[in-house]
Amino acid sequence: MIKFAIDFDSAYTNIYKLGSGLVLSEPTVAAVEEGEKGEIKAIGQEAYRLVGKTSKNTKIVFPVFEGEIVNERVATGVLNGFIKKVKPEKFTSFSVLFSVPCGTTAEMAAKYKNVAKSCGAKKCLFVESPVLAALGQRIPLSDASPCFLIDMSGGTTNIAAVTLDGIIAGISVNFGGNKISADIIDFVAEEYGLQIGLQTAEKLKKEIASLEKDDGLTTVVNGRDIESGTPRSVSVRAMDLVKTVSCYYDKIAELAMELLKKLPPEVSAEIRHEGIYVSGGASAVYGLEKYYSDKFGMKINVAENGLMNVALGGGIVLGNDELLKKITLKTE
Repeated sequence: MIKFAIDFDSAYTNIYKLGSGLVLSEPTVAAVEEGEKGEIKAIGQEAYRLVGKTSKNTKIVFPVFEGEIVNERVATGVLNGFIKKVKPEKFTSFSVLFSVPCGTTAEMAAKYKNVAKSCGAKKCLFVESPVLAALGQRIPLSDASPCFLIDMSGGTTNIAAVTLDGIIAGISVNFGGNKISADIIDFVAEEYGLQIGLQTAEKLKKEIASLEKDDGLTTVVNGRDIESGTPRSVSVRAMDLVKTVSCYYDKIAELAMELLKKLPPEVSAEIRHEGIYVSGGASAVYGLEKYYSDKFGMKINVAENGLMNVALGGGIVLGNDELLKKITLKTE
């Protein structure tokens, strides 16, 4: 049986195949024909290229929102398409390990299970994403060695103190890196009188988003003038975006501080020694290590490949039956 670890996130889907490693990373999105049962025309990267460019007969659907499946039909179409890309045709039997946010309910897990079974999965298991992110970042976990981790995915952010025995304390908030893109769209509209789309906001986030106040990087973006309605371009500086970009990171730091205050003294002592670990797609912003080090007053360990950490952790678990049994989430 083929085994997949899947990070089915609001922004990206990352799939790890046991024996092959990371085999897919594409946006969790579909282009769907208008109508209640409209045909799915495109998924993943192909659909993402159509964002903001479709006719009235086609709509763009993000089937996972804030860590929860909100459109099971489209989610099934997207995931089935991804699995077909990475599963050899001669193999029909496969199992799925999903990462899910802290505090996932049985009802939320049931939606993931329904989608997986509709795609043909014979077995479906769940592990909370902070545990997988810690493993993916190669943090030396044990039952007696806690770590404090902030996992910044697209639609959710998970903050937790984690051991191999499970989560000591954790929260999942319903916003992640996607919030930064939304805030950038609003900033450009207010500051430059220019309406930009999601793809352009993502470009700004990836190319020049920074937490360094004096960052001199610039880039040119194109959009529609809000007053005249005509196409126009502007040059945007990284330093002008700092206040907008930092809103997300400041709020997450505030929530993490509150959680840190509630931990047992022994756990706090361990965390003080090892520092805070940060992963997820939004951890790639320039200047985060120093920015959070100043805020928390301790060492900050930023993942080298934050976007893939959860899927990588899932791959590690797939190869260790004893560990899988230990950390699998009970959803029934």
